[in-house]
Amino acid sequence: MIVDRQYIFTLYQMGAGAVSRYLQQIEQRVEDAEARVTNSQRALVAQLSKELASTKRTLARKSQQLIRERQLNYQLQRRIRELECELEHGGATVQRDSHNSSMPPSLDPPWKKVQRTRSLRKKTGLKVGGQPGHGGATLRQVAHPDQIIIHSLEACLGCGAHLHHSKQQATIRRQVFDICDGRLQVTEHRAQTRRCSQCATINKATFPASVRAPVQYGLAVLSRSVYLHHYQLLAVARTAETMRDLFNCAISAATIQRAARVASGKLVNTEQRIKAAIRDSEVIGVDETGLRVAGQGAYIHVARTERLTHYAYDARRGKAAMDEIGILPQFRGTLVRDGYLSYSRYEQCRHSLCNAHLLRELVFIEEVDPTQKIWTAPLSKLLVKIKDAAAVARVASAVQLKEKQQGAWLRRYAQLVRKAAKINPVPTLSQQKDEAPKKKRSGQPTPRNLIARLHRRRDEVLRFMTDLSVPFDNNGSERDLRMIKLQQKIAGCFRTADGAREFCRLRSYLSTARKQGYSLLSSLERVMVGKPLIFQ
Repeated sequence: MIVDRQYIFTLYQMGAGAVSRYLQQIEQRVEDAEARVTNSQRALVAQLSKELASTKRTLARKSQQLIRERQLNYQLQRRIRELECELEHGGATVQRDSHNSSMPPSLDPPWKKVQRTRSLRKKTGLKVGGQPGHGGATLRQVAHPDQIIIHSLEACLGCGAHLHHSKQQATIRRQVFDICDGRLQVTEHRAQTRRCSQCATINKATFPASVRAPVQYGLAVLSRSVYLHHYQLLAVARTAETMRDLFNCAISAATIQRAARVASGKLVNTEQRIKAAIRDSEVIGVDETGLRVAGQGAYIHVARTERLTHYAYDARRGKAAMDEIGILPQFRGTLVRDGYLSYSRYEQCRHSLCNAHLLRELVFIEEVDPTQKIWTAPLSKLLVKIKDAAAVARVASAVQLKEKQQGAWLRRYAQLVRKAAKINPVPTLSQQKDEAPKKKRSGQPTPRNLIARLHRRRDEVLRFMTDLSVPFDNNGSERDLRMIKLQQKIAGCFRTADGAREFCRLRSYLSTARKQGYSLLSSLERVMVGKPLIFQ
């Protein structure tokens, strides 16, 4: 429609109604136009949103594919380097593994182990623990207990009058489920409330300090659950099954875990006494091992003697963690250890290197280059010979080995080290320039660095010869750590750092009690009553 002056003048002559209708038509057309624009914009936005979501999915899929390809590329490059190394040596290169080094079997090369089938289970996204709708189980009072114990007051707390003939007002019942004579028994405690007939005072009897709830488990049940879970290393579910099968005690997983927390909390002072006793010892062994805690890598540090054991959890491995544990900074005796560098920072004490690690390194060097056998085999025999002589001297209660013997062995040791250095001379500057630079340390011992260590740390290597109180190796620390690795194999990891600390504190107490000949179950029962063993 063409709107000109004549059309507008005609509308004006037709009156206000015509003009109003015309304006309403214009407004409706404007609204229709705006609606068409809005709808087209919404359709465009929806289409662009779908395209963006599709692009994001494609990008995420490509990113995952790129990560897998990079991982595959890294594995292929690593295998290519291994094959090149084999070709350079004219055959299969010798790799460090559990039989010729201190590496655990879990770090053996993958092609030497049976390939395991991966689990087909997928994550559900649900929280850990009981799900909504789970019935659960609650310990409830029974109608007919095995034993009834009545608690009452003989005299009024107000006037001192006898309450034998006073009227009983109420009785409060509490039941304790405990193990007696190999079966679960229920003991009911009844506290009576009486009103004094003379002064009308309400007198309430009190329960024993160990009876705190209307219904609870006794100390024997809790100590046995902690014993099975933290010493025999049964999983929580299997601990509950064992308690049910052996004692007809339907204890829950939460109660087992709470019992462990309570026992650990009562051992704080005992742990400090164990640490103090280890600090004051003449000879201790130390070691550390990896552990998974809350999905992250962490470490368990052990310090031990023949009568004491202390475990400590820390997210760190090095000196900062050892300082925080608080044993090594104040130790002044002889420290038996492996070659981990952080231990050498404690210069206030004497050091003794683990010769079991040294023997395995000698085996590795011999397998890499058979020509090295001319000095590795005699040195291994010499160390074992000195070890046997030291063991015989200890049995005979000798203070030390004969000086003549020590002098002969020292001369033989120095002779073998010189022979090794002659076979493996230090390269000249020109030879060092010709050698291909290494990007990073391989972690594998070479003859030259081992020879340098044997020469520089002779006293630490032969400490077991000059001091009969020092062991030949650090296998005692590794034996104490074995239970930690067994727990990790069973459970996979600890879900919280607090759980790892509780486990370490309980295992420190149990291991020390075992070394000193105490019954572990009786030791845990003492913990539950708040009177743990006092170790010397």
